[in-house]
Amino acid sequence: MKRCPYCGYSNYDGAEHCRKCEASFSRQAATLATKTFRYGPDKARTLRRRALALFVVGVLMKVYWGGHGPWQAVDNPTLVSMRGWLEPLLLVGGALLYVAGWLLRWV
Repeated sequence: MKRCPYCGYSNYDGAEHCRKCEASFSRQAATLATKTFRYGPDKARTLRRRALALFVVGVLMKVYWGGHGPWQAVDNPTLVSMRGWLEPLLLVGGALLYVAGWLLRWV
């Protein structure tokens, strides 16, 4: 198996391009692999995973606390006041961090 010098994904031995990040395995790509990244693909992947977790928590909050299912909605005043600012923060913040992590994998 060939390992991609950019993202570390395992590819078939005869592959000319990475199946995940579509980087070329040519000699020129091997010289670019020594480039040091300020952020890099590994840290960007970690950021995307955490951002996706935030987004999922925001969706679960919308479903379970919002009463969008067959269960009773949460009506505790403290939790309802927290939901007003926490839900958009998790949903929008998670989506923006995911996009930032996707863009930062080349930086």
